[in-house]
Amino acid sequence: MSENQPHVLLIAIDTLRADHLSCYGYKVKTSPFIDKIASEGAIFEYAYAPAIPTHPGYTTMLTGVHPLHHKIVCHAGSIFLSKNIPLVSELLKRKSYITAAADNLAIMKGGEWFIRGYDYYFATGGIVVISKGIKISGEIVLKKTLEFLDMWSSKLKDKKFFLFVHFWDPHAPYYPPEDLVKKIFKGDPSQGDLKERVEKTVWGRHLLKGWLGKLIEKGSRNPDYIEALYDAEILYTDDKVKKIYEKLEELGILDDTIIIITADHGESMGEHNIFYDHHGLYEWDVRIPLIVRYPEKVPKGTKVKAFVQHTDIVPTILDVVSCSFGEHIYGKSLIRLIEGEWSGYDKVLLMENTRMTKRAIRTERWKLIETLRPDPYGRPAGYLELFDLEKDPLEQNNLAYEDRDTALRLLGELEEAWRKLLKGTEDPLLTQEISLPIPE
Repeated sequence: MSENQPHVLLIAIDTLRADHLSCYGYKVKTSPFIDKIASEGAIFEYAYAPAIPTHPGYTTMLTGVHPLHHKIVCHAGSIFLSKNIPLVSELLKRKSYITAAADNLAIMKGGEWFIRGYDYYFATGGIVVISKGIKISGEIVLKKTLEFLDMWSSKLKDKKFFLFVHFWDPHAPYYPPEDLVKKIFKGDPSQGDLKERVEKTVWGRHLLKGWLGKLIEKGSRNPDYIEALYDAEILYTDDKVKKIYEKLEELGILDDTIIIITADHGESMGEHNIFYDHHGLYEWDVRIPLIVRYPEKVPKGTKVKAFVQHTDIVPTILDVVSCSFGEHIYGKSLIRLIEGEWSGYDKVLLMENTRMTKRAIRTERWKLIETLRPDPYGRPAGYLELFDLEKDPLEQNNLAYEDRDTALRLLGELEEAWRKLLKGTEDPLLTQEISLPIPE
């Protein structure tokens, strides 16, 4: 192994929408330390998760393979990742890297492949059951991460490491430390119409039976307060990221480590009548943060506006460690984008099949969303949503039945690109049932 090869630290912050980080222009200072890391490297302003939510997102992130190729399009679905598709942990282990993870994906239902390729897998415990369950505290994830770094320092310093760190804190239910909430929210939690808003939808009524209903029973009726809880979870996680960064400094390997920070998907704060979850192919869900710090290859203060995707994370890692990769990897190295060797994607395809079945195409100006099965918000199969994101960045005005020419043109582009990627194989959105339908 070359001394010039870096250590690799991949930090994934679950359920983190890009536009709630202050380095992405958010009005609340949710991420002061992540902002610092972004200023020391590159921030990708239009990074996308081509398949949501958790299992599809992480499978794409950790393989570099397009979801229409790896076929994991459901969370906790019935399809398992082929053993012929390696994770980045397996590829780096072959390159004599010590591989470690502070994570719990492999102990969740339907995610057994996430354990592959690790010398050390520090299972952080617990499970996440959306709307009713528990999640893992960032304190536990941090503890496991620092323990690994201490062990590496004392016993394994002759080896480079790949370390995957998975924080869950911004995921619902939102239970951040109260002192952080007070830094963000100055209003009255009891003033508002949260219950009335939420109970209008099937998903909302389901939430009222779980953590959100309990908060409302205790007097929290202000939607802005719930959003502040989410923001406080981000601020809490930011502090944990800071401690990992400081540990790398203490060990003298900060600049010898490529640090990548990203998320599997975003979260709705009530937009489009979707509350505190991650279904819907709207920008708040599929536009993810992506930050890369590596002084040797990434100039400080780099801002990239080109479209990039989860698929590009593994090629970036393999590029900086001088590891070739096969044709099964769809993505491209972000380093090559920064150096001007390619210009990003002209469009991205998006999909989901966990709460509902949809696909979409995102171009520089437009987004078209196609509903493939009737959804729980009353949209029939075949329903189209067209948004002019230059004029309507919040996707509030559906132009599909007003500007039919644009809608049909994009639908054709979507179908053509979809078929090209499938290469004659089965379409997973058609062959796999919705894995977690919203209970009536």
